[in-house]
Amino acid sequence: MAQQTRKTLPKYRQIADDLRARIEAGECPVDSQLPTKPELMERYGAALGTVDSAIGLLRELGLVETRQGAGMFVREPPPRQSEYEVIMSRVDALAEEIRALQERMSAVEQALPGEPSSVPEPQPVVAAIVTSAKGLLIARRNDGRPPWTFIAGEIEPGESPADAAVREVKEETGLRVTAGSVIGRRVHPKTGRTMVYVAATPTRGTDAFAGDEEELAEVRWVSVAEADMLMGGTIFEPVLEHLSRTLPEGPR
Repeated sequence: MAQQTRKTLPKYRQIADDLRARIEAGECPVDSQLPTKPELMERYGAALGTVDSAIGLLRELGLVETRQGAGMFVREPPPRQSEYEVIMSRVDALAEEIRALQERMSAVEQALPGEPSSVPEPQPVVAAIVTSAKGLLIARRNDGRPPWTFIAGEIEPGESPADAAVREVKEETGLRVTAGSVIGRRVHPKTGRTMVYVAATPTRGTDAFAGDEEELAEVRWVSVAEADMLMGGTIFEPVLEHLSRTLPEGPR
């Protein structure tokens, strides 16, 4: 089960986990220099943005540091490093349980005979994947369901996903954006709602605020690694791939 779960992890998490295991096993001792980014790209068959995200995660965990003009070096692990494994294993186990539950529910639905329903189908939800030189725009919800999210909202009748993304971002953050292509669609594993993920970029500055104070506590520009940690490792894989291409060097 552990091996199967690992294959579903984002590529940058797989790289970060492998490097962390090598560090903890003593293959990369304290003060030793890590391979260069081109070497890591070749070793793992990954893009520069994916390697940057992996290194960023290791840096946030206090395992590596960048020394100006010299490269990346292994640091003395922080005292409570074991908490990382505990947290990540819980996230992975929860993700696996959600996938298994979805499969069981799908099997039950297929086995049941179709019945007419008078309950209206919920409107799809658009999630705006807003990126800029500052990074990725996410928001903290007041109700904590979920704690952190993309800027999102229901697509109104007769409205396109792109139009809904532009409207939601302006209403919830004050930003004016241009919507790009649809990154992907899925049924959200926690809410069961149909999600449409749309790329977007600001057109008039990057100053954002929580425009809907009843719903949002704050909005923030973050790196891809920070977003993945705050969202518990549940970011849709096509969105992660889009972000690795769009933010190859992270926020500046």
